[in-house]
Amino acid sequence: MTKLLIKLFIKDCEKTDDPAVRSRYGVLSGVVGIICNILLTAAKFIVGSVTGSIAITADAANNLSDAGSSAVTLVSFRLANKPADDEHPFGHGRLEYVCALIVSFIRKTEDFKKAVMQFKGYFSAKNTFHFRTELIGEQDYYDFASNLCEFVDNDKISDYQKHISGRYTDIIRRISKEVGDLTRNESEIRKTIGDINDDFIERNFAGVIKEISLRPLPSSDKLMQLLLEIKKFSDENQHNMGEADLFSQASREDVNATAVRYLLSFMKHLLDDPGRKQLVLADTFKLEFRVKENDNDTGWVEKIANVGSDGTDILVKAMVNIMLINVFKEKASRKFGDFKIHCMMDEIGKLHPNNVKGILDFANCRNILLVNSSPTTYNVEDYKYTYLLNKDGHSNTQVVPLLKYSKA
Repeated sequence: MTKLLIKLFIKDCEKTDDPAVRSRYGVLSGVVGIICNILLTAAKFIVGSVTGSIAITADAANNLSDAGSSAVTLVSFRLANKPADDEHPFGHGRLEYVCALIVSFIRKTEDFKKAVMQFKGYFSAKNTFHFRTELIGEQDYYDFASNLCEFVDNDKISDYQKHISGRYTDIIRRISKEVGDLTRNESEIRKTIGDINDDFIERNFAGVIKEISLRPLPSSDKLMQLLLEIKKFSDENQHNMGEADLFSQASREDVNATAVRYLLSFMKHLLDDPGRKQLVLADTFKLEFRVKENDNDTGWVEKIANVGSDGTDILVKAMVNIMLINVFKEKASRKFGDFKIHCMMDEIGKLHPNNVKGILDFANCRNILLVNSSPTTYNVEDYKYTYLLNKDGHSNTQVVPLLKYSKA
């Protein structure tokens, strides 16, 4: 494209030592520069306005200044090509150098602006150092550079380091305390699970379920695992984080860097799962079950499902719930004396009559009285205590006899 323009618009283009030819080169470069930069300015201004991008709009201003440089080049070659007169007996050729100096200044200014734009690109609008990131006028660029020089000369980065060190140390220690409060009952959880296992061994009923065992394992929750790592890290480095003091060790900088990496990982987990608002006790461990039903052994699984038939699944869940209720009932009995609990469990009516009797005996021997579902016998008198549970308009549960039984 350049060779074509030269061939079209510059006569005797190969005679570059001829001042007239050199002038034509300068005029052509100036005109092409002005046209191209005006087109780029218009295009970038339109795109920047439509998208609301300040960076693209600011770049349009840069292209406009480039058009100005091209205009200065064009004028310089026009003036330098003027013949000598009484005031300038040696001609006007030196105007090229003056204009070149002006263009150089414009170029340096643009390079300075580009350097500022590149540097501020590392910072968001709400950056920690409060650097202004929306630069429009030329004075904004000079102010940015001046503030940056002041920031460096006064070593303000050290003040920020002290401030940030105190902040992240406080966050790490707070996380450690909260995780400690959440996991302090780990031994109690293990004891409760052990009591449930013992309860089944001591008072099982003869039936298809030969064994039910529970065991706690370390949590598989990724966030919980990270928080446990942070707590361990905090406990091991409680005197070696943040600012240096009498207890600091040589590895303090490495410890601080590790603390920051932990916090960044913590933030990433929160950003990846914005709907998660809290951790609960169940997140601190993983519970597995093992059920032996006749010759079928489930092995250790996380959920009670597909133990056998649908009825067997219901039976196992009911037995686990009864044993769990009994553990807490016995603890309360030590303080208040033994008492009975009436409770209702869903889907027990689906069980085979033999298993219904077995689960009722399993609960009754622990002073837990089940309000079971529909009877499965053909004895009409067994249906006189069948009720329908409904909620009224105020969400109060109403117990209504399903059938009216009369001997008459």
